[in-house]
Amino acid sequence: MVKYAKWAGYALGLFMVMMGAMKIFGDVPIFTLLENNLGSKYGIHLSFIDPQFKYFTAVLELIAGALLLFGQRFKGGALSVMVIGGAILTHLFVIGIFTPESSAPDAALSPMLFIMAAMSFLVALWVTGASRSKTN
Repeated sequence: MVKYAKWAGYALGLFMVMMGAMKIFGDVPIFTLLENNLGSKYGIHLSFIDPQFKYFTAVLELIAGALLLFGQRFKGGALSVMVIGGAILTHLFVIGIFTPESSAPDAALSPMLFIMAAMSFLVALWVTGASRSKTN
């Protein structure tokens, strides 16, 4: 089981690097949606969410991915659990489970981003738990 957790750690590391790189180099409308929903639902206006918080999250994801890929599975898994857990809470309480598929104004809504977060959260928990007794 631990052998599979090692490979799951590599897969999770690649996923975290991909998600971090997408935030830096891609078009990610979620942070604009987050900023707008905080204002409309809760009256909280935070103008730094897009782009500063987006880049902060990207850096955390890249660090978690690097830790996982270079053998520090417990540390990388724990950081992944925290980052992905924050994403899940944000989906549940601020932006919703169904989010736009692109930044187009008439983009279709999909639960895929939430499903990816939930599945990767479970993998991150497994990787962290399987590697907690090891030094890596």
